[in-house]
Amino acid sequence: MSRPRARLLSIGDELVNGRTVDTNATHLARCLTDAGFLVVGIAAVGDGHGALATALTAAADDADLVVCTGGLGPTDDDRTRAALAEVVGVSLVEDAGAWKAIRRRWALLRPGQEPSPSNRRQALVPTGAEVLANDRGTAPGLLVRRAQTWIACLPGVPHEMIAMAERLIRILPRRFPGLVVPRVAELYLAGVGESLVQEHLYGQFDGEDPQVGITVSESGHLVLRVVGAPAAVRARLAILRRKVRPWLLPAPGLAASIIPTLAARSLTITTAESCTVGLVAAALGSVPGASAVLHEALVAYAPEAKRRRLGVAQAAVQEVVSQACVEAMARGARRRTGADVAVATTGLAGPGGGSPDLPVGTVWVAVADIHGVQSRSVRIDGSRARVQSRAVTEALLITWERLAASRTARGGIIAGKAVNDVPR
Repeated sequence: MSRPRARLLSIGDELVNGRTVDTNATHLARCLTDAGFLVVGIAAVGDGHGALATALTAAADDADLVVCTGGLGPTDDDRTRAALAEVVGVSLVEDAGAWKAIRRRWALLRPGQEPSPSNRRQALVPTGAEVLANDRGTAPGLLVRRAQTWIACLPGVPHEMIAMAERLIRILPRRFPGLVVPRVAELYLAGVGESLVQEHLYGQFDGEDPQVGITVSESGHLVLRVVGAPAAVRARLAILRRKVRPWLLPAPGLAASIIPTLAARSLTITTAESCTVGLVAAALGSVPGASAVLHEALVAYAPEAKRRRLGVAQAAVQEVVSQACVEAMARGARRRTGADVAVATTGLAGPGGGSPDLPVGTVWVAVADIHGVQSRSVRIDGSRARVQSRAVTEALLITWERLAASRTARGGIIAGKAVNDVPR
Protein backbone atom coordinates (compact mmCIF):
# COMPACT_ATOMS: atom_id res chain seq x y z
CA MET A 1 0.00 0.00 0.00
CA SER A 2 1.61 3.23 -1.19
CA ARG A 3 0.91 6.15 1.11
CA PRO A 4 1.49 9.87 0.44
CA ARG A 5 4.35 11.29 2.47
CA ALA A 6 3.71 13.94 5.11
CA ARG A 7 6.03 16.17 7.10
CA LEU A 8 5.15 18.24 10.16
CA LEU A 9 6.70 21.58 11.05
CA SER A 10 6.14 23.10 14.49
CA ILE A 11 6.90 26.83 14.57
CA GLY A 12 7.88 28.99 17.52
CA ASP A 13 10.87 30.16 19.52
CA GLU A 14 9.19 28.76 22.63
CA LEU A 15 9.51 25.27 21.14
CA VAL A 16 13.15 25.39 20.10
CA ASN A 17 14.27 26.99 23.36
CA GLY A 18 12.52 24.30 25.40
CA ARG A 19 9.92 26.48 27.11
CA THR A 20 6.86 24.74 25.63
CA VAL A 21 6.17 21.05 25.01
CA ASP A 22 5.04 20.39 21.44
CA THR A 23 1.84 18.36 21.76
CA ASN A 24 0.55 19.51 18.38
CA ALA A 25 2.94 17.36 16.38
CA THR A 26 2.00 14.23 18.31
CA HIS A 27 -1.70 14.83 17.69
CA LEU A 28 -1.22 15.61 14.00
CA ALA A 29 1.05 12.64 13.39
CA ARG A 30 -1.56 10.31 14.81
CA CYS A 31 -4.38 11.91 12.80
CA LEU A 32 -2.44 11.82 9.54
CA THR A 33 -1.27 8.24 10.04
CA ASP A 34 -4.82 7.13 10.74
CA ALA A 35 -6.00 9.00 7.62
CA GLY A 36 -3.59 7.14 5.34
CA PHE A 37 -0.44 9.29 5.22
CA LEU A 38 3.09 8.13 5.91
CA VAL A 39 4.56 10.67 8.32
CA VAL A 40 8.26 10.76 7.45
CA GLY A 41 9.46 13.60 9.64
CA ILE A 42 8.68 16.07 12.40
CA ALA A 43 10.73 19.23 12.90
CA ALA A 44 10.63 22.40 14.95
CA VAL A 45 11.87 25.82 13.86
CA GLY A 46 12.00 29.23 15.50
CA ASP A 47 10.16 32.37 14.46
CA GLY A 48 12.95 33.86 12.33
CA HIS A 49 11.74 34.54 8.78
CA GLY A 50 14.81 33.11 7.04
CA ALA A 51 14.95 29.93 9.09
CA LEU A 52 11.22 29.43 8.69
CA ALA A 53 11.31 29.86 4.90
CA THR A 54 14.25 27.44 4.67
CA ALA A 55 12.47 24.83 6.79
CA LEU A 56 9.26 25.16 4.78
CA THR A 57 11.12 24.75 1.51
CA ALA A 58 13.01 21.67 2.72
CA ALA A 59 9.84 20.04 4.00
CA ALA A 60 7.90 20.78 0.81
CA ASP A 61 10.70 19.38 -1.35
CA ASP A 62 10.46 16.02 0.41
CA ALA A 63 6.76 15.45 1.03
CA ASP A 64 3.35 15.39 -0.60
CA LEU A 65 1.84 17.21 2.36
CA VAL A 66 3.35 19.63 4.87
CA VAL A 67 1.35 20.65 7.94
CA CYS A 68 2.67 23.59 9.97
CA THR A 69 1.47 24.80 13.34
CA GLY A 70 2.15 28.18 14.92
CA GLY A 71 3.16 31.65 13.81
CA LEU A 72 -0.30 32.83 12.70
CA GLY A 73 -0.97 35.25 15.56
CA PRO A 74 -1.23 39.06 15.40
CA THR A 75 2.22 39.98 16.76
CA ASP A 76 5.44 40.93 14.99
CA ASP A 77 7.02 37.53 15.67
CA ASP A 78 4.22 35.67 13.86
CA ARG A 79 5.86 35.26 10.46
CA THR A 80 4.36 32.07 9.03
CA ARG A 81 2.13 33.89 6.50
CA ALA A 82 5.00 35.92 5.06
CA ALA A 83 7.37 32.94 4.91
CA LEU A 84 4.73 30.79 3.24
CA ALA A 85 4.06 33.45 0.60
CA GLU A 86 7.78 33.68 -0.14
CA VAL A 87 8.15 29.90 -0.46
CA VAL A 88 5.14 29.64 -2.77
CA GLY A 89 6.29 32.68 -4.77
CA VAL A 90 3.23 34.91 -4.36
CA SER A 91 2.23 38.08 -2.53
CA LEU A 92 0.23 38.49 0.67
CA VAL A 93 -3.22 39.99 0.17
CA GLU A 94 -6.03 40.74 2.60
CA ASP A 95 -8.89 38.26 2.41
CA ALA A 96 -12.24 39.96 2.98
CA GLY A 97 -13.88 36.78 4.24
CA ALA A 98 -11.06 36.16 6.72
CA TRP A 99 -11.28 39.71 8.07
CA LYS A 100 -15.05 39.37 8.44
CA ALA A 101 -14.61 36.12 10.40
CA ILE A 102 -11.99 37.78 12.64
CA ARG A 103 -14.35 40.67 13.41
CA ARG A 104 -17.18 38.24 14.13
CA ARG A 105 -15.00 36.23 16.50
CA TRP A 106 -13.75 39.39 18.20
CA ALA A 107 -17.36 40.51 18.78
CA LEU A 108 -18.05 37.25 20.60
CA LEU A 109 -14.95 37.56 22.77
CA ARG A 110 -15.21 41.30 23.49
CA PRO A 111 -18.72 42.60 22.79
CA GLY A 112 -18.83 46.24 21.80
CA GLN A 113 -15.10 46.45 21.01
CA GLU A 114 -13.37 46.67 17.66
CA PRO A 115 -10.46 44.32 16.85
CA SER A 116 -6.99 45.63 17.52
CA PRO A 117 -5.28 46.93 14.38
CA SER A 118 -2.68 44.19 14.74
CA ASN A 119 -5.39 41.56 14.31
CA ARG A 120 -5.90 42.75 10.75
CA ARG A 121 -2.62 41.13 9.70
CA GLN A 122 -4.25 37.76 10.47
CA ALA A 123 -6.46 38.32 7.43
CA LEU A 124 -3.41 38.43 5.13
CA VAL A 125 -3.13 35.29 3.03
CA PRO A 126 -0.85 34.19 0.17
CA THR A 127 -2.52 34.87 -3.18
CA GLY A 128 -4.55 31.84 -4.22
CA ALA A 129 -4.49 30.18 -0.79
CA GLU A 130 -7.59 28.60 0.67
CA VAL A 131 -8.63 30.02 4.05
CA LEU A 132 -9.41 27.42 6.72
CA ALA A 133 -12.06 28.54 9.20
CA ASN A 134 -11.15 28.80 12.87
CA ASP A 135 -14.18 28.71 15.19
CA ARG A 136 -12.05 28.77 18.35
CA GLY A 137 -9.77 31.74 17.74
CA THR A 138 -9.01 34.70 15.50
CA ALA A 139 -6.24 33.14 13.39
CA PRO A 140 -7.53 31.48 10.21
CA GLY A 141 -5.61 28.56 8.77
CA LEU A 142 -4.20 28.35 5.27
CA LEU A 143 -3.97 25.70 2.56
CA VAL A 144 -1.90 26.31 -0.54
CA ARG A 145 -0.18 24.27 -3.24
CA ARG A 146 3.50 24.51 -4.13
CA ALA A 147 4.27 22.43 -7.23
CA GLN A 148 3.00 18.94 -6.28
CA THR A 149 2.97 19.56 -2.52
CA TRP A 150 0.10 20.81 -0.41
CA ILE A 151 1.05 23.02 2.54
CA ALA A 152 -1.40 23.54 5.40
CA CYS A 153 -0.79 26.05 8.18
CA LEU A 154 -2.75 25.85 11.42
CA PRO A 155 -2.62 27.95 14.62
CA GLY A 156 -0.32 26.77 17.37
CA VAL A 157 -2.84 27.06 20.24
CA PRO A 158 -3.64 23.38 20.86
CA HIS A 159 -7.41 23.58 21.30
CA GLU A 160 -7.69 25.67 18.11
CA MET A 161 -5.34 23.38 16.20
CA ILE A 162 -7.17 20.19 17.22
CA ALA A 163 -10.53 21.43 15.92
CA MET A 164 -9.01 22.70 12.67
CA ALA A 165 -7.02 19.50 12.16
CA GLU A 166 -10.26 17.50 12.22
CA ARG A 167 -11.67 19.66 9.43
CA LEU A 168 -8.41 19.50 7.48
CA ILE A 169 -8.41 15.69 7.61
CA ARG A 170 -11.93 15.66 6.17
CA ILE A 171 -10.98 17.69 3.08
CA LEU A 172 -7.62 16.03 2.32
CA PRO A 173 -9.10 13.06 0.40
CA ARG A 174 -10.23 15.55 -2.27
CA ARG A 175 -6.60 16.70 -2.66
CA PHE A 176 -5.23 13.16 -2.57
CA PRO A 177 -7.49 10.96 -4.73
CA GLY A 178 -7.06 7.29 -3.90
CA LEU A 179 -6.05 7.96 -0.30
CA VAL A 180 -6.60 4.70 1.58
CA VAL A 181 -7.31 4.65 5.30
CA PRO A 182 -4.98 2.03 6.80
CA ARG A 183 -5.66 -0.32 9.63
CA VAL A 184 -3.73 0.66 12.76
CA ALA A 185 -3.41 -2.10 15.36
CA GLU A 186 -1.54 -2.14 18.66
CA LEU A 187 -0.47 -4.92 20.98
CA TYR A 188 0.49 -4.09 24.57
CA LEU A 189 3.12 -6.17 26.36
CA ALA A 190 4.34 -6.26 29.96
CA GLY A 191 7.00 -8.14 31.88
CA VAL A 192 9.42 -8.26 28.95
CA GLY A 193 12.16 -5.99 27.65
CA GLU A 194 12.63 -4.55 24.19
CA SER A 195 15.71 -6.66 23.45
CA LEU A 196 13.96 -9.96 24.18
CA VAL A 197 10.99 -8.97 22.01
CA GLN A 198 13.43 -8.21 19.20
CA GLU A 199 14.84 -11.73 19.47
CA HIS A 200 11.38 -13.25 19.32
CA LEU A 201 10.30 -11.02 16.42
CA TYR A 202 13.41 -11.14 14.25
CA GLY A 203 12.47 -10.18 10.68
CA GLN A 204 9.02 -8.88 11.56
CA PHE A 205 10.03 -5.20 11.49
CA ASP A 206 11.04 -5.20 7.82
CA GLY A 207 9.01 -3.53 5.06
CA GLU A 208 6.43 -0.77 4.91
CA ASP A 209 3.26 -2.77 4.33
CA PRO A 210 2.64 -3.42 7.05
CA GLN A 211 4.87 -1.07 8.99
CA VAL A 212 5.78 -2.62 12.36
CA GLY A 213 7.39 -0.73 15.22
CA ILE A 214 7.93 -1.07 18.94
CA THR A 215 7.74 1.68 21.56
CA VAL A 216 8.84 1.58 25.20
CA SER A 217 6.50 3.37 27.59
CA GLU A 218 7.50 4.86 30.93
CA SER A 219 4.22 3.37 32.15
CA GLY A 220 5.85 -0.05 32.13
CA HIS A 221 4.60 -1.61 28.94
CA LEU A 222 5.75 -2.01 25.37
CA VAL A 223 3.59 -1.19 22.37
CA LEU A 224 3.81 -3.18 19.14
CA ARG A 225 2.20 -1.06 16.43
CA VAL A 226 1.19 -2.41 13.02
CA VAL A 227 0.08 -0.04 10.24
CA GLY A 228 -0.88 -0.97 6.70
CA ALA A 229 -3.46 -2.49 4.43
CA PRO A 230 -6.11 -4.38 6.42
CA ALA A 231 -5.24 -7.80 5.01
CA ALA A 232 -1.52 -7.32 5.55
CA VAL A 233 -2.10 -6.10 9.12
CA ARG A 234 -4.35 -9.05 9.95
CA ALA A 235 -1.76 -11.52 8.70
CA ARG A 236 1.11 -9.88 10.58
CA LEU A 237 -0.92 -9.56 13.77
CA ALA A 238 -1.58 -13.29 13.78
CA ILE A 239 2.17 -13.94 13.66
CA LEU A 240 2.99 -11.34 16.30
CA ARG A 241 0.34 -12.58 18.72
CA ARG A 242 1.71 -16.11 18.62
CA LYS A 243 5.24 -14.95 19.25
CA VAL A 244 4.50 -12.57 22.16
CA ARG A 245 1.54 -14.37 23.74
CA PRO A 246 3.20 -14.82 27.18
CA TRP A 247 3.45 -11.05 27.64
CA LEU A 248 0.24 -9.82 26.02
CA LEU A 249 -1.93 -7.43 28.00
CA PRO A 250 -5.68 -7.53 27.39
CA ALA A 251 -5.97 -3.72 27.44
CA PRO A 252 -3.79 -0.67 26.69
CA GLY A 253 -1.60 -0.64 29.79
CA LEU A 254 -1.16 -2.28 33.16
CA ALA A 255 -3.84 -0.45 35.16
CA ALA A 256 -6.27 -0.79 32.26
CA SER A 257 -5.67 -4.55 32.29
CA ILE A 258 -5.80 -5.03 36.06
CA ILE A 259 -9.19 -3.37 36.67
CA PRO A 260 -11.31 -5.44 34.22
CA THR A 261 -9.47 -8.63 35.19
CA LEU A 262 -10.32 -8.10 38.85
CA ALA A 263 -13.90 -7.19 37.96
CA ALA A 264 -14.33 -10.31 35.84
CA ARG A 265 -13.24 -12.43 38.81
CA SER A 266 -15.34 -10.44 41.32
CA LEU A 267 -12.18 -9.47 43.24
CA THR A 268 -11.39 -6.25 45.07
CA ILE A 269 -8.06 -4.48 45.48
CA THR A 270 -6.55 -2.04 47.93
CA THR A 271 -3.25 -0.16 48.10
CA ALA A 272 -0.87 0.64 50.95
CA GLU A 273 1.64 3.22 49.74
CA SER A 274 4.63 4.99 51.15
CA CYS A 275 7.09 6.35 48.55
CA THR A 276 4.39 6.53 45.84
CA VAL A 277 2.07 8.64 48.05
CA GLY A 278 -1.19 7.48 46.48
CA LEU A 279 -0.07 7.32 42.87
CA VAL A 280 -0.79 3.59 42.55
CA ALA A 281 -4.35 4.15 43.71
CA ALA A 282 -4.62 7.10 41.32
CA ALA A 283 -3.46 4.96 38.40
CA LEU A 284 -6.02 2.27 39.20
CA GLY A 285 -8.74 4.82 39.88
CA SER A 286 -8.23 6.50 36.51
CA VAL A 287 -9.54 3.39 34.72
CA PRO A 288 -13.29 3.27 34.01
CA GLY A 289 -14.91 0.62 36.17
CA ALA A 290 -12.45 1.06 39.04
CA SER A 291 -15.28 1.71 41.50
CA ALA A 292 -16.28 -1.94 41.25
CA VAL A 293 -12.94 -3.16 42.60
CA LEU A 294 -11.06 -0.29 44.30
CA HIS A 295 -12.99 0.43 47.48
CA GLU A 296 -10.32 2.13 49.58
CA ALA A 297 -6.61 2.93 49.68
CA LEU A 298 -4.10 4.15 52.25
CA VAL A 299 -0.99 6.33 52.20
CA ALA A 300 1.08 5.25 55.19
CA TYR A 301 4.10 7.50 54.78
CA ALA A 302 5.57 7.75 58.27
CA PRO A 303 6.85 4.63 60.06
CA GLU A 304 4.33 5.21 62.83
CA ALA A 305 1.48 5.22 60.29
CA LYS A 306 2.66 1.88 58.93
CA ARG A 307 2.67 0.44 62.43
CA ARG A 308 -0.60 1.97 63.60
CA ARG A 309 -2.72 1.71 60.44
CA LEU A 310 -1.32 -1.46 58.86
CA GLY A 311 -0.09 -3.40 61.86
CA VAL A 312 3.52 -3.49 60.68
CA ALA A 313 5.73 -4.73 63.52
CA GLN A 314 8.16 -2.32 65.15
CA ALA A 315 11.12 -4.42 63.96
CA ALA A 316 9.97 -4.09 60.33
CA VAL A 317 9.45 -0.33 60.41
CA GLN A 318 12.93 0.17 61.81
CA GLU A 319 14.10 -0.80 58.28
CA VAL A 320 11.29 0.85 56.41
CA VAL A 321 12.76 0.27 52.92
CA SER A 322 12.92 -3.50 53.15
CA GLN A 323 11.25 -6.71 52.07
CA ALA A 324 9.96 -7.33 55.59
CA CYS A 325 8.29 -3.94 55.74
CA VAL A 326 6.65 -3.98 52.29
CA GLU A 327 5.32 -7.51 52.74
CA ALA A 328 3.91 -6.60 56.15
CA MET A 329 2.27 -3.53 54.57
CA ALA A 330 0.60 -5.64 51.87
CA ARG A 331 -0.60 -8.28 54.33
CA GLY A 332 -1.82 -5.64 56.76
CA ALA A 333 -3.71 -3.71 54.09
CA ARG A 334 -5.44 -6.85 52.88
CA ARG A 335 -6.32 -7.95 56.40
CA ARG A 336 -7.62 -4.59 57.60
CA THR A 337 -9.66 -3.70 54.49
CA GLY A 338 -10.94 -7.14 53.60
CA ALA A 339 -9.78 -6.72 50.00
CA ASP A 340 -8.91 -9.78 47.95
CA VAL A 341 -5.67 -8.24 46.65
CA ALA A 342 -3.41 -5.65 48.26
CA VAL A 343 -0.42 -3.94 46.67
CA ALA A 344 2.18 -2.03 48.69
CA THR A 345 5.17 0.23 48.03
CA THR A 346 8.03 1.56 50.10
CA GLY A 347 11.27 3.13 48.96
CA LEU A 348 13.75 5.98 48.95
CA ALA A 349 12.67 8.47 46.28
CA GLY A 350 15.36 11.05 47.09
CA PRO A 351 16.96 13.25 46.15
CA GLY A 352 18.71 12.94 49.52
CA GLY A 353 18.89 10.41 52.30
CA GLY A 354 20.72 7.61 50.52
CA SER A 355 23.74 5.64 51.64
CA PRO A 356 26.09 3.04 50.12
CA ASP A 357 23.95 0.30 51.66
CA LEU A 358 20.63 1.93 50.71
CA PRO A 359 21.05 4.13 47.63
CA VAL A 360 18.46 6.62 46.45
CA GLY A 361 16.05 4.93 44.06
CA THR A 362 15.76 1.70 46.02
CA VAL A 363 12.12 0.58 45.96
CA TRP A 364 10.31 -2.45 47.31
CA VAL A 365 6.89 -3.51 45.98
CA ALA A 366 4.65 -6.35 47.12
CA VAL A 367 1.29 -7.89 46.33
CA ALA A 368 -0.71 -10.08 48.70
CA ASP A 369 -3.69 -12.32 48.03
CA ILE A 370 -5.35 -15.37 49.52
CA HIS A 371 -2.37 -17.54 48.55
CA GLY A 372 0.32 -15.39 50.18
CA VAL A 373 2.60 -12.49 49.34
CA GLN A 374 5.09 -11.78 46.56
CA SER A 375 7.68 -9.01 46.63
CA ARG A 376 10.75 -7.69 44.91
CA SER A 377 13.20 -4.84 45.01
CA VAL A 378 14.23 -2.61 42.11
CA ARG A 379 16.71 0.23 41.73
CA ILE A 380 15.38 3.19 39.75
CA ASP A 381 17.57 6.01 38.44
CA GLY A 382 16.49 9.60 37.95
CA SER A 383 14.66 12.38 39.72
CA ARG A 384 12.30 11.97 42.65
CA ALA A 385 9.35 12.20 40.27
CA ARG A 386 10.75 9.47 38.04
CA VAL A 387 11.50 7.18 40.98
CA GLN A 388 7.93 7.56 42.14
CA SER A 389 6.50 7.09 38.66
CA ARG A 390 8.54 3.96 37.99
CA ALA A 391 7.70 2.61 41.43
CA VAL A 392 4.04 2.82 40.45
CA THR A 393 4.88 0.86 37.32
CA GLU A 394 6.64 -1.84 39.34
CA ALA A 395 3.69 -2.09 41.74
CA LEU A 396 1.24 -2.49 38.87
CA LEU A 397 3.53 -4.94 37.09
CA ILE A 398 3.91 -7.26 40.06
CA THR A 399 0.13 -7.12 40.55
CA TRP A 400 -0.51 -8.01 36.92
CA GLU A 401 2.01 -10.87 37.04
CA ARG A 402 0.21 -12.25 40.07
CA LEU A 403 -3.17 -12.06 38.35
CA ALA A 404 -1.89 -13.47 35.06
CA ALA A 405 -0.10 -16.36 36.74
CA SER A 406 -3.15 -17.30 38.78
CA ARG A 407 -4.98 -18.15 35.58
CA THR A 408 -2.75 -21.17 35.08
CA ALA A 409 -1.20 -21.97 38.45
CA ARG A 410 -2.88 -21.95 41.83
CA GLY A 411 -1.11 -19.57 44.16
CA GLY A 412 0.24 -17.24 41.49
CA ILE A 413 3.90 -16.56 40.85
CA ILE A 414 6.37 -17.88 43.39
CA ALA A 415 7.18 -15.16 45.90
CA GLY A 416 10.36 -13.29 45.12
CA LYS A 417 10.61 -14.21 41.44
CA ALA A 418 11.84 -11.24 39.44
CA VAL A 419 11.47 -10.23 35.81
CA ASN A 420 14.93 -8.99 34.91
CA ASP A 421 14.46 -7.64 31.39
CA VAL A 422 12.06 -4.81 32.16
CA PRO A 423 13.03 -1.25 31.18
CA ARG A 424 13.87 0.80 34.26
